[in-house]
Amino acid sequence: MSKVHPYFKKTIKVILWVILSFVLLFILIAVLIQIPSIQTKVVHYATSFISNKTHTRVEINRVSISFPKTVVVEGLYLEDLNKDTLIYAGSAKVNMALYDLLKSKIAISSFDLEDATVKLHSALTDPLFNYNFLLTAFADTTIQVKSGTLSVSKWSFSLDQVSLKNVRFTYHDEYAGMNVFAVVKKSEFSVDEIDPGKSGYQFDELLVDGLSANVRMIESGNTPDNHSKSVLPRIGAKKIQLNNSRISFADSVGCQSVISVINECKLEDASIDLQTQLLASESVYLSESEIYYHTFSPELSSKVIVTTSGSNWKVSMNRIELVDNTMIYKSGNKPEVQGVFDTDNLTYSHLSLDATDFYYSSDLSKASITKFSATDQNNFAINSFETDFSMDEHSITANKLKATAANSSIDADFNIQYSSLAAFMDSMEFSNLKLDLRNVRFKNSDLLYFNPDLIEQSFFINSANVTTASGIISGTINNLNGKNLVIHAGDRTILKTDFSIKGLPEYKTALYDFPNLSIVSGRKDIKMMADTLIPESIEIPENISLRVVFKGKMKSFESTMNVSSSFGAANLIASIDPAENFSSKVSMSNLNLGRLLKDTVLYGPVTLTAEANGKGLDMKTMQAKIKADATEIYLNKYTYHK
Repeated sequence: MSKVHPYFKKTIKVILWVILSFVLLFILIAVLIQIPSIQTKVVHYATSFISNKTHTRVEINRVSISFPKTVVVEGLYLEDLNKDTLIYAGSAKVNMALYDLLKSKIAISSFDLEDATVKLHSALTDPLFNYNFLLTAFADTTIQVKSGTLSVSKWSFSLDQVSLKNVRFTYHDEYAGMNVFAVVKKSEFSVDEIDPGKSGYQFDELLVDGLSANVRMIESGNTPDNHSKSVLPRIGAKKIQLNNSRISFADSVGCQSVISVINECKLEDASIDLQTQLLASESVYLSESEIYYHTFSPELSSKVIVTTSGSNWKVSMNRIELVDNTMIYKSGNKPEVQGVFDTDNLTYSHLSLDATDFYYSSDLSKASITKFSATDQNNFAINSFETDFSMDEHSITANKLKATAANSSIDADFNIQYSSLAAFMDSMEFSNLKLDLRNVRFKNSDLLYFNPDLIEQSFFINSANVTTASGIISGTINNLNGKNLVIHAGDRTILKTDFSIKGLPEYKTALYDFPNLSIVSGRKDIKMMADTLIPESIEIPENISLRVVFKGKMKSFESTMNVSSSFGAANLIASIDPAENFSSKVSMSNLNLGRLLKDTVLYGPVTLTAEANGKGLDMKTMQAKIKADATEIYLNKYTYHK
């Protein structure tokens, strides 16, 4: 036992000396690596090694290592095989725990990149990018592993803070037909998670100031590789802020372009999943910015246009707030039409919007709009607009619809259903309609602004005329019903009715039922509405009131009409059958025919009853028997009785 003890002591001493030697060696390396001359030799060896492996030019002006966590690289330059810049970094600063490398950890607490340029491109005939030579050059240093035997890497990677200043990025993919050029003046963001293996990237706060980006889709004769197994990324951020930036997008294949000049934009809890084509955000805020959207005619080209599978992007926003923005829409190069609503050239300034529950996809769009206001290029202003809106493949709904302009307003609920949107836009045929007009008011000048051709109709000659309407219209196109419909127009015209119409859109054979049509009007309003339809030999009463009951078709009906006016009163009962057999009965009470026919010398007041029975609606072939009993009639300055 006494002999074992000295050997044990010697063993302990040897182990301690070995450990101490490693510690001293580690300290020596840490000290030497901070000596500029040593760092220069390390840089020279590294650049020579990479240059020899890749057969390209590699330069590093200076490397500074402050053990144990800071590495600064200045003047990094790497070119591609075409002797063009692949990467240039004026300054790259990495703060990381170097001793974590011994534990298979790459833990970067901060990464600062300044005055950098990255250029990526592919050729028209080759989908591989210009950085692919790096993968090829170092492939021989990689141990090849048989398929199915891959194990999870023991290395872990983390990144906390990133700062970018004056970074330029060029992405020129000729093979797929996409060009991107971006310059970031300043960007700072913190990282929650980076998982390249699962293509997941989650950020905490992302601030971008002074971004200038230009994205262009171009024609290409290549077909995308649909068999690619690459996993598209999922990107998320708790908060994104974009200031003082300009982003432009042009699609020469889809013939459209978008230019965004952004003053201030904020997104909270935003995410984009390129794999499932989903863009979502808790809230979006855009202020004092300008969005320009332009469609244009396709250019003639001999190239084959790429055809891709249908896009099914989905956009979900819980809250949208737009404040004092400008939206511009232009279709083609058509000249602007001044003074009227120009669907090909629209400019809305001072546009503000508050909306919740916004969702868009190829088969469903919906939003709850609580506030909207804007003014177009002709100073036509939408003062307020709110509604719960939804549109899918077979219906459009706008509940709680309230809108006001300077002279017009709407308060209504609206729902329309149809077989397809294309069929509805083409023929306006619908399968069901529910329109609840609580209060609709419009001025002729507003309608003329949207449709100037209406000026050809007598009703719209007076641009100051105001019309209001209320009531409920519902049903299918071949069974349409109206209830409590009330229309005010002109100075004194009031129309009230319920109705039922069956058989539309064939209006000639449709069945009309108006059980209680009431119209109150006067000379001024009737002339405004009918104008040239009124014979010059007829004088319109100053006041007139009609009560009408009508049921039937246009050429086969039963109807009664009671008329009272400042010229007298009349009552009419009439009917006609499908064979054009008709009968009618009319009674007049002190009706002044002289004033009606503008001849008070020959005609005067008339009181009579008359009946007519016959067949035919053509005045040239009509056959009829008429029986009249005149209680009192004024003819040629004489009043006849009985």
